[in-house]
Amino acid sequence: MGHFAPQLQPTWESITLARFLRQLPPAIELVHDAGDRPVRWVEPSDMDDPTDYLMADELILTSGFPFLEHVEDQEWIDRFIAKLVQAQASALGFGLEPYFASIPETVRVACQRHGLSLLQIPTSVPFAAIGIAFAKLMEADGAAQLRSNAEANRALMRCISQPDPEQQLVATLSQRLKGSVRLTDASGQTRFSTTIASIAALDTAAEAQLVREAFQTTGPQPFALHHHDAQVHLAFPIRAAFSPSGQSPLLGALCVGFSRTPSAFDHHLITTALGLLEVLVRERVASSATSSQLATSLLFHSHTALDSLTLNHLTESIGSNTNQAVRVIVISPLSAAHATETNFHLAHVHALFDTRLAMRRDDHFIALTRTEPTPDSFERLKANGYLAAFSTPAQLESQLGEKLGELLAQASGLLPQMLEKQQCLDAASIPRTFTSLLPTQAGKQLAEEELAQILELPKARRDLYLEVLHGWLDANGSWDQASKNINLHRNSVRRHIATIAEILGKDLNQAQVRHDLYLALKFLTVS
Repeated sequence: MGHFAPQLQPTWESITLARFLRQLPPAIELVHDAGDRPVRWVEPSDMDDPTDYLMADELILTSGFPFLEHVEDQEWIDRFIAKLVQAQASALGFGLEPYFASIPETVRVACQRHGLSLLQIPTSVPFAAIGIAFAKLMEADGAAQLRSNAEANRALMRCISQPDPEQQLVATLSQRLKGSVRLTDASGQTRFSTTIASIAALDTAAEAQLVREAFQTTGPQPFALHHHDAQVHLAFPIRAAFSPSGQSPLLGALCVGFSRTPSAFDHHLITTALGLLEVLVRERVASSATSSQLATSLLFHSHTALDSLTLNHLTESIGSNTNQAVRVIVISPLSAAHATETNFHLAHVHALFDTRLAMRRDDHFIALTRTEPTPDSFERLKANGYLAAFSTPAQLESQLGEKLGELLAQASGLLPQMLEKQQCLDAASIPRTFTSLLPTQAGKQLAEEELAQILELPKARRDLYLEVLHGWLDANGSWDQASKNINLHRNSVRRHIATIAEILGKDLNQAQVRHDLYLALKFLTVS
């Protein structure tokens, strides 16, 4: 029975009881029609209770033997038929002879009462003939399915030669699956989509969660699944080629929605589309690593206004959203294990930031992008193994070429602080001061070296000298103002400042010395 039947295949899904009856000899009579149902297997059984061995949608054939001792026991027969219905049997085929000349009335009543289709099979039709008819129907459907698969695959392959292959693939896949299809980038933003009116779209939060789950899946055929009412939504990650380290950069996701349970044919078609999309997306985001780096390097070193042709090429190279400003970013891998895998990182940077303009510099990467520095994008970058420092935004116009050096300096200036804090940074949200550009730990270490002789003094004297020095520098060297700042007589301030200068061995009359000490005190107070 179900334990010995082949696993469900798409070739069987179109075989229903009504269709199967049309293939059988007309001598077989439909005694009770409880509605058309799928038939996935035909199984003879004369067991008193075969339900433990049934799978859904089986046509059960019986010689009537189980009913011999219970033919007048309506309650027993009702229980027998009810169990078949509970096991989701498609129908019961009752064979005449050698036990019964006609179907017992108790069996007919039970099938009507519980909604199970009942067939009367004459002695002229062996059970084996019914099984053979079912096998032939499966074989015919299998051949038709293979032809359909081949045509569907050819339709998908033809999309590759179109001017907009990804968009054509999405549209063709949707048509063949009769489902909604959406292609996203590595940030989960929709690139192309085709919807079906009968399939309700997921709300924004559920859709984003489905894509995040797909990005986190692993294995040879990973996907995320979401059931919504009677609908099924799937999301498949699209990845670049595996790197020597075994990790694979995310390039996007393919999301498919059905108003039914997807079949094996659907899965086969999605797998084909995923393979084609991976090739297309890799070409789009990776292009040539060498030419990409060369173009990026020339752009950052030009320092001149961009002509209209260059501006158009630049626009096409940094994403599809033309309404967003552009930023220069500096990207650092979190793991040193892949530091030498330039092509691996460039493919990932291209995908994560939807840009073709990226290059390697020392142990980090530089790129031009429209990606906005948000908490979500920071979280996504870190989840993918990267930290990034963003410059302030700039409009995509001819003068951008003259500003790129300044934007790069902004982002590069945040690199030490980003690495120290191990978090992504946005120049627009950080005050533009020299202090803000220095990494905290390095600045504090330098401050301790600068003020070492003071810090080595006993606590009471150390704290007094630090307070006096800070108050005097904060007052820009004014004795009266410093006296007010720290509530100490001006003569005492003078005397302490002279002592501090002697201890430090520095000339406090020099502006550079005072500036260095002021910065040192600032970092010394940072926890």
